[in-house]
Amino acid sequence: MNAFDRFAQLWTDYLEGELDEQGLAELRQLMAEDPRRVTLAADMFQTHRLLALAVDESKSRQDQFVREAMSRLPDNQDAFVRRVMSNMEPDASTSATPPKRNAFRTKAAAIGIAAAIMLAAVAAFYFGNPTQPQIAHDSENQPIGSATVAADVRLASNSNAKFFGELSPPVGAVLAGERDYVLMSGMIEVAFPAGASAILEGPAVFRVMSDECLALDVGSCSVHAPDGAEGFRVETPATRVVDRGTRFSVNVSETSETEVQVIEGAADIYDIGGDGEPMPDRDPTIRMTDGDAQKFSRGQAFAGGAIPFDASRYRSRLPDRIIAYETTTAAEDGGAENLTGVTLQRGGRVVTVPVEDLIPIRVASFKATEPGPLFVSTGQTLPDGRIGTSSDRSLVTGAINPGGSREPLTSDPVLSGPVLSGPVLSGPSATPGMAIQFASPVENGPGPDVVFFDVQTFSNPPDGDAFHVSPLRFREGLRSHSIRVYDLTMESPNARDLTAFYIHQFAQPVDSIADLQTQECFPNGKVLKFRGLAVGIDLSDLGYADGQRVDGLFIQDAMDDRHHVDPVFIGGLPAMAAASGETP
Repeated sequence: MNAFDRFAQLWTDYLEGELDEQGLAELRQLMAEDPRRVTLAADMFQTHRLLALAVDESKSRQDQFVREAMSRLPDNQDAFVRRVMSNMEPDASTSATPPKRNAFRTKAAAIGIAAAIMLAAVAAFYFGNPTQPQIAHDSENQPIGSATVAADVRLASNSNAKFFGELSPPVGAVLAGERDYVLMSGMIEVAFPAGASAILEGPAVFRVMSDECLALDVGSCSVHAPDGAEGFRVETPATRVVDRGTRFSVNVSETSETEVQVIEGAADIYDIGGDGEPMPDRDPTIRMTDGDAQKFSRGQAFAGGAIPFDASRYRSRLPDRIIAYETTTAAEDGGAENLTGVTLQRGGRVVTVPVEDLIPIRVASFKATEPGPLFVSTGQTLPDGRIGTSSDRSLVTGAINPGGSREPLTSDPVLSGPVLSGPVLSGPSATPGMAIQFASPVENGPGPDVVFFDVQTFSNPPDGDAFHVSPLRFREGLRSHSIRVYDLTMESPNARDLTAFYIHQFAQPVDSIADLQTQECFPNGKVLKFRGLAVGIDLSDLGYADGQRVDGLFIQDAMDDRHHVDPVFIGGLPAMAAASGETP
């Protein structure tokens, strides 16, 4: 057992409350010999807490801890380390009192195979590569988590990716070589220098081994290796899959069974070897070609068998979504203020749409279900035409907190004001929520058709406030659609911090636009840091046919918690042919 293995064992025993005085003295000595172990101890403490909470019966407690941990890392890492190490600072004679046994080991048995794999993967990272310093995100696209980089392999794209115990690297970041990444959910695309790319879908544990090798311990990946990238390989616990110019998918189960589906071209499958070492000199166990699908496993001997071919297992791209947005920057605090453009993927194509090309909206109906904050603004005084702030380009102005319903609408909403077309409905029985009318109809194209921005702080749901979006006029085939996870969440590198703003409180419930325009309110300055979250609305999800034109929508909070949706910018996207800046 080397020094780092011994350190890992002692530190784990300490966290379990099982370290005696002799062990504690040895642990202190190891920390004193190498300052990097102090940082590693802090990381292991966080991992330990996260995995212990993973088996906690209270989901709210899990979520709370994860939010708190994520919000303070890595910016406050030093303080975190100091807090962790405060238990270790007394000298040996006084002896730090080990934390009470938290039943981690007992609970660990109940975590299940997936959590065990994640623990093994994370532990392997922390202690299997002793030369690696603390994980750090580098906005300058430098390697993450490793002092030495084995490959110039980069994160090419990200769709709601959540990593275990850390924030997602930014798009374009170099991924560290031979470092375990634990993708909890979402999808990422990894680009290799020779042109190969791999789309990984969480949950998955993977490593970048070289410019032309990806190791997948568990989970799914889809590989495209174009001309010039032949020889790219995926290594799993049971196999080595070598590309021969192809598209293929690999799925590794928690028991290391490996399924390979070849979509086109060919791939050679090698036995990885009984001792876990690759066997490059061995002839391929099998060559697979178009339409072949096999499952490979290792018991007493390596074995493979045919399984049904399923082309849908291969993912050629990440989902259509909002990728990023650009804004002006406020001089006072450097926060994002006015939207200038949105970059999104539509029908597999990346498109940048200037804000001038977005179709503006006006609020046609508004009803809240309770008093409270109903406007955000850049000043202490709202303008005479208050509701007009919902139609400007600012991400820190507009009417927020419309009412809602736990169940989405199945029939026409009753509106509190006139709309541009159709019958005029009004009255105190208006449907809680907010109706929007587009300045010109939005055509249903591929992917997102409407962009929706929400202001959010760390005490709010990190994935965004859930809401329902419904047609203004129902007919056969149309339906409501609920959005519960935004494209850009609190954890997304491309969600921007907003400039300061005022929140205007209303003492009475508001059940019409007239009420919203005239009722007395008072401002409170923003004290928390808010971010601008974004999600694309695909009109196809509401049942609209391709090419159909839509003149308005109805927005309702999903009433799933005490937080309400806070829309500050909504805009329709132009038809694909009119969008500028398209890239293939």
